[in-house]
Amino acid sequence: MRIISGQYKGKKLIAASENITRPTSDRAKEGLFNVLESYLLKQGKNWMDISFVDVFAGSGAIGIEALSRGAKHCFFFEKNKEAVRYLKQNLNCFQVDRYQILNDALLPPIGQQAVQIYFSDAPYHQNLSEKALNSFLQKGWINSETLIVIEADSNEDLKFPNNVEIIRKLSYGRNQFFLGRILQI
Repeated sequence: MRIISGQYKGKKLIAASENITRPTSDRAKEGLFNVLESYLLKQGKNWMDISFVDVFAGSGAIGIEALSRGAKHCFFFEKNKEAVRYLKQNLNCFQVDRYQILNDALLPPIGQQAVQIYFSDAPYHQNLSEKALNSFLQKGWINSETLIVIEADSNEDLKFPNNVEIIRKLSYGRNQFFLGRILQI
């Protein structure tokens, strides 16, 4: 597992055992970030404009990739203590200070401005993606300008709130990514 691009390109990351986390493959991560780069270009934005949230962060590989590319801030949500230990070790290796680690993806704090990219990689087949997305919507972390990215198992059938429109689906082996937005009311 490594950083694909940006300031920390090629640096290796460490992760908890596979029964604790399920890191996104480098191939899937590279494909996802190619799509995100294209999306940002079409929006007239670059990574320095982006606040990013990595929900069920595990080792932090996705959020650290965003930081490596220049994201202005990343919020990592991870509850498992062993995974948080590895997440902190990874962040310390890069001497980054544009982040915050929060404990519970199902109980995000109120008062945060909406982020530009919301990424969630919940444990598969436990309906946690939907629960977390609803919590972040209710607490104001997501608005109509936020790109929602949900990673799921290739045979997982996710349920999205009625006001979320899926605009693109990507598949990489066992991984699938749903990209969506909140519909304007």
